[in-house]
Amino acid sequence: MRLEVRHLELVVAIADCGSLRKAAARLHLTQPAVTTQLKRIEDHLGGALFLRAADGVRLTPTGQDFVQEARSMLTQLVSLERVTRRNAQSDNAPTRLAGIPAYHFGLLVGALKDNVTSRTIKETGTLTALLTTGELDIAVMRRFPGTPLALPPNVGHRLLTREPLFAGVPDHHPHAHSSEIGLAALADDKWVMPEPDDSGMNAHFARECAAAGFEQRIAHFSSEAHVALTLIRESGAVCPLYPVGGTPPGVARLPITGNPLVREVVLAWRTDAPVAEEVDDLCEQVAAGYLRLVEESDVYARWWHAGGAEFALSP
Repeated sequence: MRLEVRHLELVVAIADCGSLRKAAARLHLTQPAVTTQLKRIEDHLGGALFLRAADGVRLTPTGQDFVQEARSMLTQLVSLERVTRRNAQSDNAPTRLAGIPAYHFGLLVGALKDNVTSRTIKETGTLTALLTTGELDIAVMRRFPGTPLALPPNVGHRLLTREPLFAGVPDHHPHAHSSEIGLAALADDKWVMPEPDDSGMNAHFARECAAAGFEQRIAHFSSEAHVALTLIRESGAVCPLYPVGGTPPGVARLPITGNPLVREVVLAWRTDAPVAEEVDDLCEQVAAGYLRLVEESDVYARWWHAGGAEFALSP
């Protein structure tokens, strides 16, 4: 016999599932069929790939090596199919973009001109999965301290901006007219926070507040900026705000001393996608557009020119 793709898929399925029965269900085969096929593969290779036990199977050292190589070959096959399909398409196929609803996203759409389709997606896991499968060519992602991005080898990435998070406080707050505010000064305030998600933002905030000597008193959860701003003004709560953007009446946007709260905005792209050749130029255009937005925000511009640029742009 000769090893075929279906043989690799069968062995990988058994390794993933830990039992012949579960692997059979995944592959839509009967367990006897899986058992027979595995025996043929092992006989062909001249050694056991799995050790059988009452509670399932586990890989032998030979099996571990085989599965590692099989996964690599299956990944390469998926990549080959994707590249072939793309080459078979029109040369003018649009670049497929998704990402967090940050200003960088809109700037990237503008840099890609008209030949782009886009959608906003906040979930890091979803963006990673779509890049991995080739359903996206490029994405704008976020990374918070303590929660690294886990991108596959065929996805490149680059830091666009390290953004500080400012504090949004009502204009009657004791520190509303200060040039900046220490995080500890917000210890007694009620907070508005976004719904927890897989970005690690809420966990990052909790750690930094604990380091400043207090536990956040979260009174409201909302992932909608206009709702959060209304809650600041109407309920007197405080809220993290990104530095770019307008501040409505009744709300003050303040830098936090020492920049303890931060997110990194990251560009990620498929290295086998045509857009990979444009990354340097796209990053330059996004950076130029972002600098224009900085200058349009008085508070952010003051922070930026007082040494913040080095913090935001350092690799």
